[in-house]
Amino acid sequence: MSYRIYSVKEIAKLEKRRFREEEGVFLVEGKKIVHEAIAAKAQIHQIVASDKFIREQKQFLEENHIDQKFITVIAEHNAQRLADTETPQGIFAVIKKPTLQLGEVLENNIIVAIDNIRDPGNLGTIMRTADWFGVKGLVVSRESVDIYNDKVIRASMGSLFHLQLFVSDSLPEDSREIKAAGFTLVVTRPETSSTFQPNKQQKVCLVLGNESLGTSEEIDQLADVTYAIPKYGQAESLNVAVSFGIILSQLKSAM
Repeated sequence: MSYRIYSVKEIAKLEKRRFREEEGVFLVEGKKIVHEAIAAKAQIHQIVASDKFIREQKQFLEENHIDQKFITVIAEHNAQRLADTETPQGIFAVIKKPTLQLGEVLENNIIVAIDNIRDPGNLGTIMRTADWFGVKGLVVSRESVDIYNDKVIRASMGSLFHLQLFVSDSLPEDSREIKAAGFTLVVTRPETSSTFQPNKQQKVCLVLGNESLGTSEEIDQLADVTYAIPKYGQAESLNVAVSFGIILSQLKSAM
């Protein structure tokens, strides 16, 4: 299968969400993420590498079965231009966005819904944490930071390629479909004292809300369970990604 080859100028535009959505592709950077994409059999349109990388990283290319004749070779200054990191490694991949329907996500017993999370580091860490606990299905609201944002990808440490990611144009509407599919909708609120102990046959959708505002009023009205992590000290709040790891650990141990 042949794919369109992008110029350096066009690849640089992939920094913008609008261009990523228009083209249906996204950019990843660095040896680890490129390796993860290859290992996960992602649909790679184009491998881009600096002439310096090709000279110095022949072993990486061989181990990942990257044929040099299919690499778009760029100058070192262009690698600097494309990079989001301070010390770029000099290798990039343009990857086709996977197409996924909500119904595919609903085949899992535990899924996560992301309601307007804006910080890319938080979303990437949530992806990585979900991957650690074997939770594959994530439903991400359109209002959240783009799942293909370069900082999200970097924070996910390659877990992006191990998950089923569905971007929801209307999370309340899709939450109704999730509930209709038999899922218990669980939202987290620090002010509540409720606990939640699912049974092994129960299907659970854990909703994570905005860093400052929490879950939206519409989602709260749809929720079956409101849950809080017990507080023992004086901290005002927990980071959303940290909270997610704690709750997911508790859920997985019970299911």
